[in-house]
Amino acid sequence: MADSARDTLSLARTAAGAVRSLNHATLGGEGLAQPADAYELIGELSQAAAGLPQLLAQVGRWLAAALAAGRLGCDDGADPAGAVSGAWLFLSDARNTAAALARDLDQDQQQLAAVHGGPFGEQAEEGAL
Repeated sequence: MADSARDTLSLARTAAGAVRSLNHATLGGEGLAQPADAYELIGELSQAAAGLPQLLAQVGRWLAAALAAGRLGCDDGADPAGAVSGAWLFLSDARNTAAALARDLDQDQQQLAAVHGGPFGEQAEEGAL
């Protein structure tokens, strides 16, 4: 749980770092040993993506409330309402995209449910006969 803005930003940096680390861990396939590993990894990513729409909505609500309370400004002295409105549109699009990502990852995991590391070489050929 984040108790401050600093904690919240630290959690976001941790999430971004985890994705970078996963990219490195799976580069070349060494970070996965069995299909079950891919299944579980995809499932965890699906859960992470499923939480993004709520997070992005909450950020959007915070921006709207801060704007309404007069706590926002722009560096160039312009009214921040236009920038917040534009950000809201992109946040809305990102929420929909994240929800679609979560659904796609869930479907991907469903496809992998029956996949296993099978016999290789002669054993596989014998089983095919």
